[in-house]
Amino acid sequence: MRIRPLLAASLALGVALPIGVAARADAPPPPLPPEVARMLDAAAASGQLGPVADVARRAYPGSAGEIDARVADLRARAEAERIERLASHRLYQGWTGEGQAGGFVSSGNTEDVGVTAGLSFAKETPRWRHDVKLASEYQRSRGAVSKERYAAGYAGQWKLNGRAFVALALSGERDRFAGYKSRFSESVGVGYRLVDRPDLRLDVQAGPALRQVSYYNAPDEVAFAGRFGSDLSWTLRPELVLTQNTTAFLDSVSSTLTSTTALTTKLRNDLSARTAFDLRMESDPPAGRKGTDTTLRTSLVYSF
Repeated sequence: MRIRPLLAASLALGVALPIGVAARADAPPPPLPPEVARMLDAAAASGQLGPVADVARRAYPGSAGEIDARVADLRARAEAERIERLASHRLYQGWTGEGQAGGFVSSGNTEDVGVTAGLSFAKETPRWRHDVKLASEYQRSRGAVSKERYAAGYAGQWKLNGRAFVALALSGERDRFAGYKSRFSESVGVGYRLVDRPDLRLDVQAGPALRQVSYYNAPDEVAFAGRFGSDLSWTLRPELVLTQNTTAFLDSVSSTLTSTTALTTKLRNDLSARTAFDLRMESDPPAGRKGTDTTLRTSLVYSF
């Protein structure tokens, strides 16, 4: 069933109905018309239940209670089906992912233009959420490497009751021109979903961390730190999503702040365009290195 014809029909019907209701204010609420019920069912199947339900309430204010009850029932059934589907997945099932490739412009320890590539995978179970990310940036200028960075990370959420969760984070990176041969971190903490709406989600988390750093021109270091993070996803329009991910490590050796803000525009079901801005700050960078690096990336993203 197509949504637009149903919306037009509901609006047309809604013009006449309030007049009749106004004439007999003491009359009982009319039953929900079958065509509106079918419209809500179709909207739930297409992922547009919220906007269609808003139109239905305006067109049939006398049936708002029935509309709300049907919307709640449809959402409850959809959530139950989702949980059942997640629970049925085996270890190798239920993974989604995306690959991206494009170019970047950087400033800080390197000021150049180069290529960037990345892969990410995600899986959700009734109790867990897993995210794995791999990224690389590389540039050669006049036969010499001018930028070389590789990073990998894992983030896990063990869901508690309500919006709270246990947060696990593992990461490793190598950035030759920032002076790091390798830098690993491990963290466990607690998190909470501050905002949980279909179009907007905001998670915050905090906990202790352990960091191991190997420099090119300095002694290796191991330090305990506090890790703080936030993850924002805001659907501005069905085809336009803003994300913002921030992580801060605070320790006595060198505190680190990393932030990525991205705007993703869907071109078709499996292909998107993404523009992202990365900010990395070090309170005590290696000798001869700058404390702030920025990267502006533009890439095509293929979802699978």
